[in-house]
Amino acid sequence: MDYGLGGKTAWICGATGAIGSAVARALAAEGVRLALSARDATALKSLADDIGAGSAQPVLPVALDAASREQVDRAAAHIIAGCGGIDILVNTIALPVFGDFLALQDDDWEAVFQAKHFGYMRTMRAVIPHMTARGAGRIINISGRGGHQPTSPSHLPGSSANAAVNLLTKGLANLYGPRGLRINAVAPGPIASERYDRIAAANQALAAGATAAGGATRPSGAAGVGQPSDIAALVVFLASPHSTHLNGLVVQADGGSTVTL
Repeated sequence: MDYGLGGKTAWICGATGAIGSAVARALAAEGVRLALSARDATALKSLADDIGAGSAQPVLPVALDAASREQVDRAAAHIIAGCGGIDILVNTIALPVFGDFLALQDDDWEAVFQAKHFGYMRTMRAVIPHMTARGAGRIINISGRGGHQPTSPSHLPGSSANAAVNLLTKGLANLYGPRGLRINAVAPGPIASERYDRIAAANQALAAGATAAGGATRPSGAAGVGQPSDIAALVVFLASPHSTHLNGLVVQADGGSTVTL
């Protein structure tokens, strides 16, 4: 299928993670010009060089900490100036903070929300005026199954941030949909990655493998553990003109493990 994305520009925040890098590669394969952001400048440059070597489009790495409004705003302005605009924003930031609820400190919770909920808010705030001025734009926020099904006992900070991301996505979709923007979220279930392994290990440590079956220690649903490429394929569709009538969705990409009306 031709997704009609050739020549578009996408800004991917959290690009060096398993899902972020898969999204970057999938969009590059569709002829999308990429701007990639993450905190680790070395890993970011390595990813940009690797994708750029096999792409006809340039790849722009922009190291930033999404907890800083100044850095986010400066990055957005730099990308708009250097790439001629931003058509697509993909937020896939995550902070690996896992542990027992009573042992986690306020700083742990604040760090997760600063990186994810507030980080997503900052990047969207930075690009929405630009997108609305052009009358079009696609924003895809990666949240997570825990935002609506918080069964992973070690991951409550991240699950709470995901719930906030889902609400923010729907609120902004309602606000800016009439101005040409399409803002949706994807909520992955277990996805094969180092992060998934760390959550599973944390859950097992908390529950000795006995009560954490509903969390990350055992895959549930028809498809079990997914692959980053599964999420990337969905993001490509949501970024494309084929998803024009979709707005304000939280797509449960979890292999059927969420069973609800």
